[in-house]
Amino acid sequence: MTVALVATGGTIASTPTAGADAEPDLRGADLVEAVPELGELADLTVREFSAVPSPHFTVERMHDLAGVVDELDDDGGVTGVVVTQGTDVLEETAYFLDLCYDGDTPVAVTGAMRNPSLPGADGPANLLAAVRAVSSPEAADLGVLVAFNDRLHAAREATKVHTTNPDTFRTPEFGPLGVVDEDRVVWYRAPTRTDPTFEVDADRLTADVHAVTATAGMPPEQVAVAAEGDGLCLAATGAGHVPPGVVPALEDLVAAGVPLVVTSRCPEGRLARNTYGFRGSEATLRELGARYSDVNLQKTRIKAIVALAADRLEAAFERP
Repeated sequence: MTVALVATGGTIASTPTAGADAEPDLRGADLVEAVPELGELADLTVREFSAVPSPHFTVERMHDLAGVVDELDDDGGVTGVVVTQGTDVLEETAYFLDLCYDGDTPVAVTGAMRNPSLPGADGPANLLAAVRAVSSPEAADLGVLVAFNDRLHAAREATKVHTTNPDTFRTPEFGPLGVVDEDRVVWYRAPTRTDPTFEVDADRLTADVHAVTATAGMPPEQVAVAAEGDGLCLAATGAGHVPPGVVPALEDLVAAGVPLVVTSRCPEGRLARNTYGFRGSEATLRELGARYSDVNLQKTRIKAIVALAADRLEAAFERP
């Protein structure tokens, strides 16, 4: 069994500088060397993809990373792939991979909240859990995984919920797919809500998709600025409601042909369809022809970016 580690940087690879500020400078080989137990599970090969902080990760890097994962899947000698990354946009990277990957080799993304110089550094345990996860026969049918704090989440569902706590990745409402108990991987459920796989045209890839959260009395300018972009992803209040003052700006965007994709700013639940009829309610969203999303705002934006680059926006989101 051979597991490929793709190292991209982040806290898991960070050490303090002279000023005591941590920066990613450890290589993937260093991460493997720090966890001797890995050798008992699989042969580890290392691909040094990048050494950057998580906020430096762009959609172009995500696309390149998806290409690396595809290459490793084509390698018949690789039985699992683990990607290490910083946690700030880890859920977006994992979801980008999930939308673009249809291989048979299990893939898990992991990282750390505490760098190796801190007490209770969690990187080694997370890396070990990720390798255990992709070494499990059941993992091949579960899509890209997020492995963190011995919990195994679907990339589509996982989100970062705490700024500093090692137990930061959770699946709101439904919980993880499985867990790592000692040296065992225990699966409790399989995702039934999945997305199509998209083939991204690199020349069409754009980050110029706006993401806005609706708030009380928000200025319409927050929405109108998307007129110069390639799309607007909007996290509506509650079950799909926006302040009436922004409706004219949304109407202008739609009239100009800017795609509008709406989700909820609530961490659980989905958008309503036929409950309310006031101006700014889900009835207004339907009149606008808004596309509905059932993932959070940051993932909705990633899905819109991928779908636009694949010229398959209609396949990505439904219009009630």
